[in-house]
Amino acid sequence: MNKINSIAMNVYVFWILFLGLWAIVPLMIIKGRKDEIKKVKTVPEIKTNKKGWFK
Repeated sequence: MNKINSIAMNVYVFWILFLGLWAIVPLMIIKGRKDEIKKVKTVPEIKTNKKGWFK
């Protein structure tokens, strides 16, 4: 009887942790995307032409 209760409790703990992980990971991804700041370039890049076989 005690073994059955511990197995059921382990299943409940597993599902609580599993569903919690599924809830937290998307929030972390969305938060990471919001933290990215687009940099405004004030100086234009000058492209150099490379001479040789590999361009």
